[in-house]
Order: sequence, then C-alpha cells, then structure tokens
Amino acid sequence: MGLTRRFAPGVPDFVFGLVLATILLGGRTGFLNDPGTFWHLRLGRDILRTGTVPRLDILTFTRDHQPWVDQSWLFDVGLATLVNRFGWSAALGVTALILAGLFAALTRSLLKDGASAAIAVAVTVLAGGISAHHFLLRPHLFTFVFVFWFLQTCRAQHEKGGWHVAVLPLLMILWANLHGGFLAGPIIVMTALLGHTVTGPWDKERQKNVLRFGGAFVLCVLAPLINPYGAGLYGHVGNLLVSSGVTQLIDEYQVMPFGQPRAKIFEWALLGLIALPSLGSRRLSRYDLAHTLVWLHFSLGSIRHAPLFALAMAPGLAALLEGLPLSIRDVKWRTNWSLCTPTAALILVAASLTGARLGGFDPRRWPLEALPILNAQSTNPRLFHEQDWGGLIESETEPRRQAFVDDRFELFGKDAILEYMDALEGGPRWDALRDRERIGLVWVRPERGLAAKLTSDAAWKTLYRDETSVLFEHVSATNTPGTGLASTSERPGP
Repeated sequence: MGLTRRFAPGVPDFVFGLVLATILLGGRTGFLNDPGTFWHLRLGRDILRTGTVPRLDILTFTRDHQPWVDQSWLFDVGLATLVNRFGWSAALGVTALILAGLFAALTRSLLKDGASAAIAVAVTVLAGGISAHHFLLRPHLFTFVFVFWFLQTCRAQHEKGGWHVAVLPLLMILWANLHGGFLAGPIIVMTALLGHTVTGPWDKERQKNVLRFGGAFVLCVLAPLINPYGAGLYGHVGNLLVSSGVTQLIDEYQVMPFGQPRAKIFEWALLGLIALPSLGSRRLSRYDLAHTLVWLHFSLGSIRHAPLFALAMAPGLAALLEGLPLSIRDVKWRTNWSLCTPTAALILVAASLTGARLGGFDPRRWPLEALPILNAQSTNPRLFHEQDWGGLIESETEPRRQAFVDDRFELFGKDAILEYMDALEGGPRWDALRDRERIGLVWVRPERGLAAKLTSDAAWKTLYRDETSVLFEHVSATNTPGTGLASTSERPGP
C-alpha cells in the first residue's frame, strides 16, 4: 500500500509527463533545428582534444584566426562528451528531461505559493506555450533553468529573509561559462531589490534585506569574471548586443511578432495580466509587478526573452487567476512529487543510452543526402553556402572543411552579413564576393536566387540536386589548385 501511494502521481508528475510526451512525440526533429548545435559540438570536441578553449576563429576561412570568445565553452564540452559517448539520442533525452523538469518545478513552486492544482497546471502550460518556440538543443536551455532558479531564490529572500541570495554569485560562475544569457542574473537580483524595497514598511528587517540584495547584485556582476576569458567575456557579449549592429539581422532578436501564430499565446498571457485585476478579487503584488514589467519590456523588444517573461510572470498570473470565482479551483489533487517522475527519467535515460532513437535531423532542413557528395570534392575550392549549414560543414565534413559563414553574426559584422544575404539571392554583390573569396563550390537551397543564377551560367556545373539542396562546382575549380577559381580573364562565362 505504501509503495502504491508513492507511485500515485501528483500535479508536478502530471506536468512532467505532459511536457516529456509533447516534446518526444511532437518535437522529435525540432530540437535539432538550430544552426549552432553543430559548431558547438565541433568546438567541444576540439576543447576535449586540446585541453584549451578557442581564442581565435578556426571554423571559417573568411574570419580565419580572428579573435573570438566562446561564451558557451562549458556547454560545448558537455555536448561533445555526451554525443561522443552515447550519440545524439542521449543529448535529446537530456534536453527533454531538462525542459520537463523545469516546467514541473514551476508547477510545484506555484502550488507551494498557494495556487490550486488546476490553475498551477494552466499557468505552467501557458508558460510552456510561450517558450516552445525556443525548445532547441543549445546552451540557452541552461539560461531558462538559471532564470527560474534565480527567481525562486530571490522570492525566498523577499518572503523569508535570511541569506538565500548568498548562493547566487556561485551560480553565476557556472552560468557565465555555459551561456551569454548570464546577464539576466544581475537583472533579476536588481529587480528583486527594487520590488522588495517598495513592498511593506521600511523597517530594519527590510533595510537588511535590501543590503543583502545589493551585495548579491554586486557579486553577481563580478562573479562572471571567473572564466577562461576574464573581462573579455563581457566585451564579447557587449559587442554582440551593442556595437556589432547584427542583432537586427537575427530572428530571435526581433520584436515580438504580434498577429503571427507563434505570438498568440504570449498575447493571451498579456491580455490576462491586463484584464484579470478588473475581473477578480486579486491584484499583482508590487514585487511580482516589478519582475513582470521588467521582463515584459525585454520580451516586447526581443522574442528571445519571451521564455524568461513566461517564468517571471507565472506567480503573478496564478495569483490573479486565484481571484476569479472558478469552481475548478476546488478540484483536489496530490501536490507533491511521486516516484513516477524519477522512474520515467530513468527509463528515458536507459533508452537513450542503449541506442533507442529519440529523434533526429529533419531531412527537409538539413542537406544530409548531399553531404557525401561534398565530402568527395577537394577541400581546395572554397565553399559558399547557406548560413544555417555553416555549423554542419564545420562539424560533419570529412575531411574537415572551413565554412564561409555560420550563425555567429557578431564575428562577421553587419556589413559582411548584408553582403552575404545579397549574394545568396544572386544579387549584384555576388560577382565581387565570388572573386574576392575565390569561391569554387556553392551549396544552397534550390529556391535561392543564386541557385537559379548558377543553373543558367555555363561557368558552373551541378554536382548534386534534390529538394533540399543543390551543389555547384565552378568549371575551373579543379584546374587551379588552392584557389578555387581561375583568374577573371580565364574564367568562362559572364
């Protein structure tokens, strides 16, 4: 009887299973749709082989040996260790467990704050829907975890006092070596400080708590300096976000696309936060309002922050829903964890470690059928290609081949990316770029303007074509070793 009760699922177990099933059944190829996953793997393997982090770019010929900081070096090492030993299924399994565990923990925290089972589940599902677009095998998954951890720790400090925030600077050290999103940490602490300051009387206990928040903020700013690059890490992140000017060219840095399907759930949450104070008996606390407004501001300016907004607004939204006269709140359900969750996790780990296929690469996105044809070509001709395939080229070509470009836009700069985009569609910049970079191979999607241009150009021949990609070779590529192109006067065709 006791064992049976231990296996009786609670609300967190239900959410864990729901997220896990949704991810494994509905997103089997979605996790691997990020162009950076491959180069993270390649760099992780290089770090394991050499014992040092990269300080110069070696992945592209257009930026060969230019200074560069790998802000996610620790993630790269972890990914390479996992894939090398157990394959991609293990990496997918771990990713699924991280996400399922995160949202189950969010449910549990809402229950502990007094939310009913139905509302805790509803708010968690809403938060998951807002975040789902960012469910990818990349280091920002750890930022989701650390943001939740920081929010929970600051809330404990706000409500109970003590020294809960003392652990945050230590977490910052780990976070700063996993992902550039570590900047969210000090922002959360400062927001908590402001929210705590304006909540309740200004007594001695509040003053002490404010000082503790302030000390934690200072230490959270300093702690990221403990990394292989020192202050260079801040410089790298600052260049990406400010001076490089490339964020406007990156999808995840675009403003919230209201009216599009992927923004609908975000809109529902926002409308709920606006309408519920007028419909129910509850109001957002000043503390919750501070976190909600700060991350709403960031997410409206950049969709990459939407998952962080979802985690920050969840407690406040749950409190507002509790103020509605809903009979569903009276439904009783176990609020504690059971043995179901660790059992499911162990089964998934065992399945992934024994070779079970948990997902794979989408053949409509990744040109895997053409990869053997590319590998059969000499590495002397330089390759122009889709930006999304840069990491694939850097990691999976054999023998190794340097890419023209990948998704590290801060390395290339705004002007170079704009020139690349024009050339990719066969625009007027293509000819100059082709000659300057001595391009001898082109590998792009069949619908690109450049593909149409080269198909009708006698100077280029088609080596391979399918629905995903087309591979062209310049007719002089094999005649001029080491350059990829004959001189302009020798090159046939226009």
